[in-house]
Amino acid sequence: MKIQVLSATAVSAILLAALTACNVAKPPAAISKDKYTEITQEEHQQLPAGLKLLTLDEAQAIAIQNNPSFKSRYFAVSQARAQYYSRFAYYLPSVTASYAMTSYHSHGYTEDAGASYKTYTSNPSMTASLLVFDSFQREMNLLAARHNWKSSEQTEQDARRLLLQNVAYAYNNVMYAKARRNIAIEDMRYNRQLLKETELKYGVGASTLSDVLNFKVNYNNAESSLYSANYNLASSKFALAALMGLTEGTIPDDVEFPEQLAIDGEMLADENVYLDAALANRPDLKALREALEASKFNYYSSIAAFGPTVNASLGVGYNNSATHYSPFRSDAGYTQHQGIRRNRYSTFNSSINVSWNLFSGGSTFFNMRASQAAMEQAEYTLADKWITVINDVRTAYENYIVSLKTVKLYQKNLEAVRKMRDLVDDEYEAGNCAITRVNEVQREFVNAETSLAQAVVSMHNAKAQILAATNAN
Repeated sequence: MKIQVLSATAVSAILLAALTACNVAKPPAAISKDKYTEITQEEHQQLPAGLKLLTLDEAQAIAIQNNPSFKSRYFAVSQARAQYYSRFAYYLPSVTASYAMTSYHSHGYTEDAGASYKTYTSNPSMTASLLVFDSFQREMNLLAARHNWKSSEQTEQDARRLLLQNVAYAYNNVMYAKARRNIAIEDMRYNRQLLKETELKYGVGASTLSDVLNFKVNYNNAESSLYSANYNLASSKFALAALMGLTEGTIPDDVEFPEQLAIDGEMLADENVYLDAALANRPDLKALREALEASKFNYYSSIAAFGPTVNASLGVGYNNSATHYSPFRSDAGYTQHQGIRRNRYSTFNSSINVSWNLFSGGSTFFNMRASQAAMEQAEYTLADKWITVINDVRTAYENYIVSLKTVKLYQKNLEAVRKMRDLVDDEYEAGNCAITRVNEVQREFVNAETSLAQAVVSMHNAKAQILAATNAN
């Protein structure tokens, strides 16, 4: 029987990991059910009580709190942290306690005498061993584990960066669907008004049936656009709810969104400001920098494997044995070897062992070359990410500038089309304009409204893009 005694540092690391894990909220109870209709409201992951207006900032905060994919990153960090702390155990002695009990029975015979006996032996012992020197492999492995932990932390932050960006895109899609719905409703109202007026004119012979049917068709087309907008609004809410970790998969109808996205943008600073911010703040870049440092120390550890190691050990023990002799019947009769013999003694041993692996078939050398290749690969991976970050910032910056200009252009265009539609309405009312021109200008007006709404959403998406590119959230 052997009992392995953990070092105080390892025990502290395990307790720290256990206590920290207990502080993380468990997933909602709804995920344990296999029938959606049996899930109670209390078992669902829901929006905060009393929330009536959902802003982008609130949606992002809820997603950070509830999104299961993001929350799972915490445990990867915890694992890396525990692995780092476990490396300290190699600096402390390993203590092993053991206890052995044996029983031996002998039955023998000689011409003169015979005897049988049983021996019982118990041997408790305790041994402590300590790695004194290993050519600095422990130090290199400890530093590599620390950088792996820091890399894992940055990977978690990068997941947060991307989650905030995705929530912003999903939220803006909801707002765009709302704008499309409002445009369809306004188009229905416009054609309904013209339909009523044309029906009155047709009743007194001042208009034709084809004109009446024209506006009925236009109204039906607008209603079809409304159905499509309602679907897009619902599906956009589903996507946003999923990112926010809501188990019902949607956002309740009584939760409102702002009437519309802000149509005015903001001027940006010089592009170099954002490039500097990205290179300093992007967590994915930091994660690869830490991974590169970890690979360096792994490489140094593989070099240290060529050196010698020194181990020290200390052991104490106690031996207690008792031999029971009993008479044995033989042809010569009974012999009288009967009695008990006892032996008791203590043991103490210490040793220092120096070992140096001079040749192992080349495995140490090739392990070093593999670690060196991994380090060089990490350098190029970092270089690729560095270029990607620069590209992200430049693309996002240019996208925002173009989107801002496009919004201003479409604002002017919408005002021009609105005035043109008013003029055509007056001309049609006076009988100086064909109905085809009315249809045409209304389509242009709807397209102008849609283009402006899309441009506004693109501008806000570009803002989310540049915030993510620089990790400014």
